[in-house]
Amino acid sequence: MNKKIHYQSDILERFIPVSLDRLITNLADSQQLETQQVAEFKKMCEVYCALYHAKTHSQLQSLKKIYRPFNPDREVLVSQKEQSSDQLKQFKQELRTMLEKANFEPLSEKDLNDALNKISPHGVKVSVDFDEFADVTLYYRGTAVQTEFRRNWKTLQLKKQPFELQIYRRLFVVLQPKNRQQRVDDLIEAKKISRKKAEKDVDTAFKTLGILGEEDIVYMKLFKDIPTADLEMLFPNTRVQMRMFDKVKLGVMGGGGTAGGVMATISKLSAAIDPMSAALAVGGLLGVLWRQIQKIFSQKAKYSAILTKNLYFYCLDNNLGALTTIVDAAESEECKEAILAYFFLLTTGSVSRTELDQRIEAFILEQYEIPMDFEIEDGLQKLEKAGLLSTQENLLNVLPLHEANNRLMQTWIEFINKT
Repeated sequence: MNKKIHYQSDILERFIPVSLDRLITNLADSQQLETQQVAEFKKMCEVYCALYHAKTHSQLQSLKKIYRPFNPDREVLVSQKEQSSDQLKQFKQELRTMLEKANFEPLSEKDLNDALNKISPHGVKVSVDFDEFADVTLYYRGTAVQTEFRRNWKTLQLKKQPFELQIYRRLFVVLQPKNRQQRVDDLIEAKKISRKKAEKDVDTAFKTLGILGEEDIVYMKLFKDIPTADLEMLFPNTRVQMRMFDKVKLGVMGGGGTAGGVMATISKLSAAIDPMSAALAVGGLLGVLWRQIQKIFSQKAKYSAILTKNLYFYCLDNNLGALTTIVDAAESEECKEAILAYFFLLTTGSVSRTELDQRIEAFILEQYEIPMDFEIEDGLQKLEKAGLLSTQENLLNVLPLHEANNRLMQTWIEFINKT
């Protein structure tokens, strides 16, 4: 199945869909620098990125430590003090900050509900019980249109037709299932059953899902190119349902087959002259009924296979691996923003924030044919923090390359001495 993905010109993203090394090379080769400046510019980028990487590494280690008590994959012991609600709250706040740095956007409740109400393009109908979670948060980066070419009945399966899907290029899912005590209390209140019965049902549910239940845990999943109508597939408690079309199809075909089997059995029973003939007639009817039941199970198995196959190719990373990937993405985005801001201030001289923002967005549109909403404030804040930016009468400027490299090397030495 051929697929093509393109960004939408009417939706401006903050994400810069160009690798950091390619961006640096394109800027250095853009003919906007003097010959002797090219090497110095590449050195500045190398030192700045190395310095930022070292600082980001420290943040990653801190995030890993805070996440450890809530990591379902951990293999080390943790104390009850580490599993406090305050530490869980701190982790979620710092994770949200890191996702913002990586230019991920939170998926609003309205967008989530709209997506959940759509029909999956893969022909699978599923449902999710959100009452089983204490927290569900989704973040996305990059919306695009994916064009697939499929055969359909309109062309008698002879010719492929284009079929467009709205997708999220990256989707980050944070799930915190309710712990055992919360689930038991909910079940007792909802179904008015005994605690013993509720505990048994909850333990069975946890075993089926393969998740821990005694303590608070947080699952993190990173997916790619997810159709907006397929969000239900990303949850562990997804339940496959029959579509109305398939119910009608199986009902008509199964009903006709069953009715025919019943009539044939009645006819055979009427003509039966011995018990063996009657038993064979009843056995034939049971065989017809079993075939119809098997069709239903077969259809559900087909749905489950489609679900599993899609998730296999969509999933990029889980839990601690997903966290590490997000921090790496945040580092790349932050460096790209700072380098773009520095380069265009260096090559254009003193300009206002608005003019600088427009120049950068125009460059990305011309160079990569991608419209975007550049985060000018983020880039300037990082340059200011690094001591490379100066402001005078609302006009911005940066240190020349030689001075900028000296300043960054001095910052690097100070950072090493601190650690």
